[in-house]
Amino acid sequence: MFSPFLLLAAATAAPAEAPAEGKVMIFKDWYVACDNIWSCEAGSLSDDGSDVFTAQVVRIRREGGPDAPFRIGLRPQEEQAKGAARLVIDGGKPFAGTLDGEGDTWLDEAQSMAVARGLANGKSAQVVLSDGSAIPISLAGSSAALRYLDAIQQRAGTMGAIVATGAKPDSARPPAPPQLTARAATSLIELPDLKAYPRVIADSGCEYRMEGAEDRVEPLGQRNGKDMALVLIACDSGAYNFGSAVMIAERPMEDPNAKWTFRKAKFETPIGWGDEEQVAQVVNASFDPATGTLSEFAKGRGIGDCGTASSYAWDGEQFRLAERHLMDDCRGAWDWPRVWIAEVSVVR
Repeated sequence: MFSPFLLLAAATAAPAEAPAEGKVMIFKDWYVACDNIWSCEAGSLSDDGSDVFTAQVVRIRREGGPDAPFRIGLRPQEEQAKGAARLVIDGGKPFAGTLDGEGDTWLDEAQSMAVARGLANGKSAQVVLSDGSAIPISLAGSSAALRYLDAIQQRAGTMGAIVATGAKPDSARPPAPPQLTARAATSLIELPDLKAYPRVIADSGCEYRMEGAEDRVEPLGQRNGKDMALVLIACDSGAYNFGSAVMIAERPMEDPNAKWTFRKAKFETPIGWGDEEQVAQVVNASFDPATGTLSEFAKGRGIGDCGTASSYAWDGEQFRLAERHLMDDCRGAWDWPRVWIAEVSVVR
């Protein structure tokens, strides 16, 4: 059976030369995650043993860079979000904001620093809904989480820090995002019929194919005198995660009499199952030919409050990591925070 946490472990165990992804850190009842360009998110989690539907109600998002503004959102569960919510810290005056079309209330940005420092230093907090009912928010770990955020963004000891304040100017600039080029797929006159190549399934390493599993073949276009296609072989699967082995099919350009050959797809970073000697697998995969993007996600458990999601840009030779979101602590985080981002240009 497929284990999503094997994928989580592989995603974080990249070799030294691989892109330096950010981390998700847990401090008691708060999480904080920053990506490779110092864009950070912190938020509340359910306390151990409590109802997960009280989790991730408060979220703080701040970019890296001098005096970057940040936003604080309140997100009750859908059935609770009938109107704008308010945040109350230590019984003080409520902080109000504006309701968006998705049920989130975004607090006034001019109050962001005061709200963040209140959450870091407060003893109690609650989100008051439009009907007057309240959701208690644990502040255990909030100060440590926001101090970690300050450290990643190199604001410790500056006037722009949330917790680790000081007299220095807030002047540190984050790294630029990696630049990737993705090749959009173009149509082919013919795609490989996997029924004519039964050995490909055996060579993929997929030992536990579900009955009725459907393999997929997508055009990648033409390059270096070859027709190229993406082959996703339905592989090890569970209740809510469905693995696919990833291979590349090639043949001489527009030669319908030529046999297709198949090779393991190359990935810039370790993914899912499969080492250098095996065929890599992606989970719950989808492919967008218009952008040359292969995407995957794996739930840590069925309700989807933990897991990992990644997208990879096809550059004509290999798949390169374009974006990754991660949450490996199953405590009500429905929106997994981002730990990696690249700037992708699409060529056709």
